[in-house]
Amino acid sequence: MPTNVYVANDLSDGLSASTQISPALSSEYWSAPGGSISLPTGGGQTELYWIDRNEGITDHDTWTVITTVAVGGSSMLLQVQLVGTFASSDIAVQIVVDGSGTGWQANNTQLKFVASNGLTYNVTASYVSDGTYDDVVFAVSQLQDAILPQIDHVVVLMMENRSLDNLLGWIYPGAAAPAQVLPAGSSPSYDGLESTFFNTDPSVNNGQPVYVSNGTTDWLEGSSTISEWFVPSPDPGEEFDHVTVQISNDMGGFLTDYVTQQPGTPAEQIMQCYSVAQLPIISTLATSFAVSDAWFCSVPSQTWPNRGFVQTGSSDAHINNDDYLPWDINTVFDVFGGNNLSWMVYNDGTLQSLTKTMFLTKYLGNETNFAAISDFQATCAQPASAPANQKLPAFSFVEPNFGVLGNDESYHPPHDVRPGEQFLATIYTAIQQSPYRDNILFIVLFDEHGGTYDHVEPPLGAQPPEPGPVSSSENFTFDRFGVRVPAIIISSWVTPGTVFRSNTSVPLDHTSVLATLRDWQGLSDAFASKLPSPRIAAAPNLAFVLTETTAQVWPTLPTPPATFAVIPEPDDSEPLNSIQQSVLIGASGIAAGRPLTAAETHAARARLQTHGDGRAFLMALQPHLPLR
Repeated sequence: MPTNVYVANDLSDGLSASTQISPALSSEYWSAPGGSISLPTGGGQTELYWIDRNEGITDHDTWTVITTVAVGGSSMLLQVQLVGTFASSDIAVQIVVDGSGTGWQANNTQLKFVASNGLTYNVTASYVSDGTYDDVVFAVSQLQDAILPQIDHVVVLMMENRSLDNLLGWIYPGAAAPAQVLPAGSSPSYDGLESTFFNTDPSVNNGQPVYVSNGTTDWLEGSSTISEWFVPSPDPGEEFDHVTVQISNDMGGFLTDYVTQQPGTPAEQIMQCYSVAQLPIISTLATSFAVSDAWFCSVPSQTWPNRGFVQTGSSDAHINNDDYLPWDINTVFDVFGGNNLSWMVYNDGTLQSLTKTMFLTKYLGNETNFAAISDFQATCAQPASAPANQKLPAFSFVEPNFGVLGNDESYHPPHDVRPGEQFLATIYTAIQQSPYRDNILFIVLFDEHGGTYDHVEPPLGAQPPEPGPVSSSENFTFDRFGVRVPAIIISSWVTPGTVFRSNTSVPLDHTSVLATLRDWQGLSDAFASKLPSPRIAAAPNLAFVLTETTAQVWPTLPTPPATFAVIPEPDDSEPLNSIQQSVLIGASGIAAGRPLTAAETHAARARLQTHGDGRAFLMALQPHLPLR
């Protein structure tokens, strides 16, 4: 029985193809096309050849069929390899253009390339079921209006629960100005903190203003000390109702919300924002590449909804983390996988990622697309000449350890910020030292502000998403953005010292990541079908931030101070936050082989109050969890 191999030409011009096989194979076992074959336009499939899968292909021997097609002045090789087995043969495909290729693939694959004529093309190879053996269909198309042709890999690292002012409010002090602002003609100053900013509350400081501070103060809480690295502690309110109070009165409600939620703690610490000296890693990256002073989280609320927006363009009507039950809606990972584009989720720690937790119904059995940070580092270290399947995927989503086991690396208050700095340095260094870093776009984001102070009011007029344009629990139609969060664009093609804002009338938010991925890979039709959220459709992409035509130097990060050397892990009495609870509940679902029911989830939440509870919970699950 044969496999048929086809090419679909979606270009405006006709192509021609010539095919050779090595070693030679009798025409009894394949169609042996002679000369060139015309590939007409219009997207219809043209048969290149057929090849027998179980006769003529001897055990353990390998045949390689190479079809050569000239596209845009570049040489494109469409390759099929058969390896004989006892009963038939195994098949793999590979696409190579001007010496760079996908590597041999037993699954669908694709390659985007800039041809000699300067235009961007996309080639896919798909296995199509047809009887006993799959057929192979190659398809070539031009990416119209393609953005970021110099980028082959996008990496997004999403941290937790800090506002822009809280972490990066002081990076341009006084009269210091960025080297470049985008768009050109926008304010030449960075919209950071000024010492005159304040909040008031009648119960704090005798009702007098509590001014924002540039942060290295420890705070006394009874007989205990809240270290400068843990501010604010306890954790501020982050649910929708808390955020509504915080942003009221022209961003004047942070102090009131904190003292109301956490009576007895020094409420003034909510106005303490980190200094550059405290955070040498993220501060260096913000001033060495491009930082936005007008990037807003997508929802004025919590982690799950905001991470939902960066991965789906929606929160499926959820406004808070609420029930921890998995969502079953389309994601950007589904779009990439459905279009032969590679993707991975990498996370630190021994447990599953938060992404898998949130979409456990979809990804419970998927171990192919979820891996450890050590795998990310090894993949970054591959040589530039390595085939595509040995390098980073087209899209990588990276997550820190959320502190269920070990230190929280996400910056989430009230945890120590230093492990977050160390983890950010680990990911940056892996990319900075990569032989192919010039082809990587690295985006550092924070999902939401987490109740920490910021002075800029979130804009109104956000496009309600689909699905779930109306909150299922609050009187809210998702027509307002959330509070500003840090957003740093790192690339060889970014002008050092850039500060950027939206280049359209629509503010930047997490769906700008999706708009960038869509336009970068020419996925407008796929997004319209699978991710039709109006929020994505309205969002500006990020191509305008990459302004350089010559690759820039990536700086070596400063050596952290000695205070970073020894960082104790949380003790058993420390409360678990909602993310830590949800990851533990997700781990229970993985151990059970199915997501927990609502009743089981509710019972687990009641048990999981402290880190000691979490460790005991995991001890019982450990024999049933996959090892990493």
